[in-house]
Amino acid sequence: MGLSIKNEAVETLARDLARRHGTGVTEIIRLALVEKAERDVPEKTLWEKLAPIHEELRKAGKTGLVADRAFYDDLNGESERP
Repeated sequence: MGLSIKNEAVETLARDLARRHGTGVTEIIRLALVEKAERDVPEKTLWEKLAPIHEELRKAGKTGLVADRAFYDDLNGESERP
């Protein structure tokens, strides 16, 4: 199986890296592709990132307490109390 590099800059870079690492061009290209593939894992969606938190909240269950507007106003220091 063959691969033809038709870009002089890419070929030079591959040969230089191979020489510096004491390996062949094929091996240095393989290593570069493996490293890129490992970094190129798709990022998790926001939902996937939040799923563990959502699961913990689900396990906690409901408290039965009611949080109304007065509750939030009091938290923000906006209560109607003098």
